[in-house]
Amino acid sequence: MLATLGVGAGLAVLGALAAVATVLVYVGLALFLALALEPAIRYLTSRGLPRWAAATVAIVGSAIVIALVVVAVLPLAAQQVGIFGAQLVDTLRDLPDQAWYVWTTDNLVALDLNGLLSSLTGLLTDPRQLTAIAGGVLQVGTGLVNGVTAIIIVTALTIYFAVTLPTMVSAVLRLVPGSRRLETGSLLNEVLDSVGRYVSGQLLLATINATFTLLLTVFAGSPAPILLAVIAFIAALIPVVGTVIGSTLVVLATLTVSPVGAIVVAAFLLVYMQVEAYVLAPRVMSRAVALPGVLVIVAALAGASLGGILGALVAVPVAAAGLLVINRVVIPYQDAL
Repeated sequence: MLATLGVGAGLAVLGALAAVATVLVYVGLALFLALALEPAIRYLTSRGLPRWAAATVAIVGSAIVIALVVVAVLPLAAQQVGIFGAQLVDTLRDLPDQAWYVWTTDNLVALDLNGLLSSLTGLLTDPRQLTAIAGGVLQVGTGLVNGVTAIIIVTALTIYFAVTLPTMVSAVLRLVPGSRRLETGSLLNEVLDSVGRYVSGQLLLATINATFTLLLTVFAGSPAPILLAVIAFIAALIPVVGTVIGSTLVVLATLTVSPVGAIVVAAFLLVYMQVEAYVLAPRVMSRAVALPGVLVIVAALAGASLGGILGALVAVPVAAAGLLVINRVVIPYQDAL
């Protein structure tokens, strides 16, 4: 009877956690965003501002920057999506006439590329196919509503966490025995600082990546440079492989306009990735917890497997926090035995 009740209680707890999984994701994302604002808030408080005023300045400043970027970038990006789609269809239609394509299909490729190309072009231009694809408009609308709701919830939670983070830390420390409260508080603050510096540093690196991509694609004549810069920013937030994925998409998009331009873009992006890996990232992340390269890759892959893109974003700072706990608690305890 006790075993049955224990299993039933365990299943009930797991079911409850599954039911509130979305809420837990919102809370976790808001906490990470609040930690990203924490370095700026602490800087302002060190200048004499009270906590609430420093948090207000940091939040309002971030909101203004995000609003300006959205207002300036979103309409142009949406416009360039249509332009790029039209250019892609024209490129696919003209591709069989290209000399390099004819040589490749005749000498190197065993697949029927002409048949595949005809099918793809027909899919993109056939109104009946487009109507069938558009059958999911209701699901897309529902997704947009859920997305707006998630943004509102995460924003409210981020503001709350940013203002009350010291109070929350103090409340958690009250659950720790008094003899260990000072050491635990020091470790907890160090973990939060490290995670905050990592998140803010990753945002800075993504911004630099997007700016470089925008300038490079404008210079190379790539289609939809603003759209490609947005893609590069989002991809650069993913640790380890994000910059490679974003750069690959940028090169492929440029290839639809000019093969020579695609080669130039690929060369410059390859140089930038080396500069980012060996110059920018070490400087930006110098105050965060240093992670071995293998651990970063494993954490990112594990996080992506468990939680998709959001899991990959969160996994690396979580691994950094875990490594800090091991270095500060586990190893000294083992050495003392």
